[in-house]
Amino acid sequence: MNSICTLISHPKLGDLFSYITCIIGRSVIPLIFALATASFVWGVVQYVINNNDEAKKAKGRQFMVWGIVALAVMVSVWGLVRIIGGTFGIENVIPQVNTANQG
Repeated sequence: MNSICTLISHPKLGDLFSYITCIIGRSVIPLIFALATASFVWGVVQYVINNNDEAKKAKGRQFMVWGIVALAVMVSVWGLVRIIGGTFGIENVIPQVNTANQG
């Protein structure tokens, strides 16, 4: 299968699973990382802007903590998948950037 998410002219069930895996790896996972990062940054902004209001600072602190927790969990799962993939000899388990085809 190419590095781009495509289905061939006579798709099979395995091709469908590969396509779904590709979509998840190229779209969903980066979106979740972006949302966790945005949550952390939003918490920092709320914490800095609302330096007089303790309730809003606490809410900003909560966003920062949950953003960091989400990023830590995602990176840990990513590493665990990489370790399991390496153990069983499965290559390209982790989505990777393909720079060979870029002009």
